[in-house]
Amino acid sequence: MRIFLTVIVLIFSLQSLTKADDISDFQIEGMSIGDSLLDYMSINQIKDSKRNYFQDKRKYYVVSKADNLENYESVDIYLKSGDRKYIIRTIGGMIELDKNSCLPKKNKISLELQKMFPNIKKEEFDRAHDYDKSKKSRQYQSVFFLKKTKNRNDPHIRVECSVWSEKVKKKDGFVDTLNVIAMSTEILNWIYNGYK
Repeated sequence: MRIFLTVIVLIFSLQSLTKADDISDFQIEGMSIGDSLLDYMSINQIKDSKRNYFQDKRKYYVVSKADNLENYESVDIYLKSGDRKYIIRTIGGMIELDKNSCLPKKNKISLELQKMFPNIKKEEFDRAHDYDKSKKSRQYQSVFFLKKTKNRNDPHIRVECSVWSEKVKKKDGFVDTLNVIAMSTEILNWIYNGYK
């Protein structure tokens, strides 16, 4: 019942998108790309919530927020190293769901987005997750491009189910998730250039 209610809340929380024509108009837990994370977290909270994805310092880093959330279990926020204003560059919300529960929810959210944005360009992907070298982990994605070109580094809103192989779950402790992500060109360029 909790999962069903969460998805209903997620769908209704997307209604702020009806007039969105820019990625910064999209909100996750009230936060948008271009906002200062300092409006939502203290500097100490940001430092204590930094994810250790990399051993060395990179151009960007990720902070996780898991408290005072209404729609998600956690939110990942991408920030630029050295930015004293802590401007949000990309943001994504996550809920733990297994594949059988996730795919119908992803499709329901995607349909709602299509109704809100009848002219938005959408593509569906079923692909192996780059993290898993065995290619047994999957990403089921609905990608809504905010530009007409649909280039891989165009800003987009992505609704996806990440489904991990049993080996990755056991080795790395990963869980299957439903993710809703507002992705900026800035972070996409960083990702496609090897996270440097």
